[in-house]
Amino acid sequence: MRRAPASGWRVRATWWRHEPVGEAEWVHADVRDPAGLSRAVRDVDAVIHTAYVQGEGEWEVNVDGSAAVADAARGLRLVHLSSDLAFDGSRGGYRETDEVAPVNSYGRSKAEAEQRVAAAHPEATIVRTSLIYGGPAPGPQERLARDNRRFYVDEIRSPVQVGDLAGALLELLGLSVPGPLHVAGPDAVSRFDFAVLLGADPARLERARTTPDRAPDVSLDSSRAASLLAARVRGVYEVLSGP
Repeated sequence: MRRAPASGWRVRATWWRHEPVGEAEWVHADVRDPAGLSRAVRDVDAVIHTAYVQGEGEWEVNVDGSAAVADAARGLRLVHLSSDLAFDGSRGGYRETDEVAPVNSYGRSKAEAEQRVAAAHPEATIVRTSLIYGGPAPGPQERLARDNRRFYVDEIRSPVQVGDLAGALLELLGLSVPGPLHVAGPDAVSRFDFAVLLGADPARLERARTTPDRAPDVSLDSSRAASLLAARVRGVYEVLSGP
């Protein structure tokens, strides 16, 4: 939202539960309400859909809500955010052509959402990404590193800095890239090492192993996005360990 005006976009942003912050045209909307979504997208040219929940309401928000957004955005440019957890994590380095096989309820909801979005809006870009960090205020990953003491040494992800991801999403609005596209950081990092990079004290952390309901290695191969986009998505070591 903050970066879009510099790229020539006038922003209409939606909110549901939390009061809006920042300069934009704000519209109260619930992704489960088709009539409200129709009002939210009226007279716009493009939609970036990021809403999701984990836990209670996953299917209604992640699946039914995504389908409703895709339906409301027909005829508009649509970029839909999905997750690396659509994969089972058996090997890592996943490409866009690899078969999805989620192992938990959240992953299943995101995988089903991809199918619903593609059916309702075949031209949509379905961006699979990973752990999002950075920004002007501590986000979920920073709070987790600060407050939690148990991290997985064998759960591998591809963390992405929020500003890098935002730049890539805005650039995608000007491109025709239907179907899945992986946009994540180039470094494959364990949850344990990621927590340390975010400032957690390794001496105070417990090293855990994944259970069957957690995908071990869902690192993403984002080389296709790198070949399409001018925006550079940096690795977590460059961002957090650089000078």
